[in-house]
Amino acid sequence: MKLRLPKRHSAANMEALLVHFCASLDRSLPTLRTFFIVAGVIAAAARTGICSDFLFVTGLLLQFAIWFEHWWMQKRTR
Repeated sequence: MKLRLPKRHSAANMEALLVHFCASLDRSLPTLRTFFIVAGVIAAAARTGICSDFLFVTGLLLQFAIWFEHWWMQKRTR
């Protein structure tokens, strides 16, 4: 009886998966930003307190991240 060892996952497959995940997350940032800002405004209208603050500030932080990435890339290409 032969003992079968499980196949090892190569690092290239994991790297490709990570690259795909990061690229999809990067593409979804504007949508997430809009969702968090709108949800924060709606939560503020419903007077939910700290929840609305958290949602709105998260949207603003995502906006800052988008702006910073754009600024950084422009600075690098000059």
